[in-house]
Amino acid sequence: MNQDQKNPKYNTTLKKTSIYGWSAKTLIKDVLGYDWNISTFRMHSGKISCTAQAGKLETRDDYESFSFLMFQDPSISLYQEKRRATQNTVEEIHKKGLDIFTNRLTAGTIPSKDENE
Repeated sequence: MNQDQKNPKYNTTLKKTSIYGWSAKTLIKDVLGYDWNISTFRMHSGKISCTAQAGKLETRDDYESFSFLMFQDPSISLYQEKRRATQNTVEEIHKKGLDIFTNRLTAGTIPSKDENE
């Protein structure tokens, strides 16, 4: 693991949609052979969930797309809590999820692409 992977720089996007309310997303490139999409949103159960999905981020014609292979690329549930999905709550839970991801990365418990091939 190189130094950048021990201290990744996070760029988070926060937005509000009429269907799901507030959500947050952070895309991290090339960590242990995967690109990671860390997202936080309110689920139907009322819980706000932060998950990390491994896959591949591609940029074509100034448009980014994230793709993954279901049942093959790893997915990690980082943190969830049942609270009202306000902007501050989603930001707070997303930050907790990012902290857990960083701690797991430092501890070496994030799956690498080499392990899954």
